[in-house]
Amino acid sequence: MTSKKVFIASDGFVAFIDRAHPKHIYASAEFRYFAENNFQLYTTIVTISDVCDELSTSISPTMAKDFLRAIELSNINLLLPEESDVKRALRLITGSQLSDLSFNSALMSVMCNKRSIPQICTFKYLHSLFGLQKFYLPV
Repeated sequence: MTSKKVFIASDGFVAFIDRAHPKHIYASAEFRYFAENNFQLYTTIVTISDVCDELSTSISPTMAKDFLRAIELSNINLLLPEESDVKRALRLITGSQLSDLSFNSALMSVMCNKRSIPQICTFKYLHSLFGLQKFYLPV
């Protein structure tokens, strides 16, 4: 049985919200699947901040505010990083041979691993840190 825990990355939110996004149809199908199958969804304050900035610049500040209202009313679990999470992410970056590993990606990976969240809803390249996998709709 596969886990019903999924972390939503910033590009997953943006693709779902922005109807002009090339991955909007896929993101919509994934969010519908999550709702119909009672998935537990997670994100971080860093992700919310990134989405807000992206929506504010690419669409409008009003859309960013609407996104924040939706997050407030949703059942998406908001993960808050602890000091140990931040330090572990920093160690990952400084000790890694990967030159394109961002702080946000490292922190996301650390927090998912700590909470046994095996899948991430994203459309970007995902480092396979801690065995994390992209979420794909079942065929």
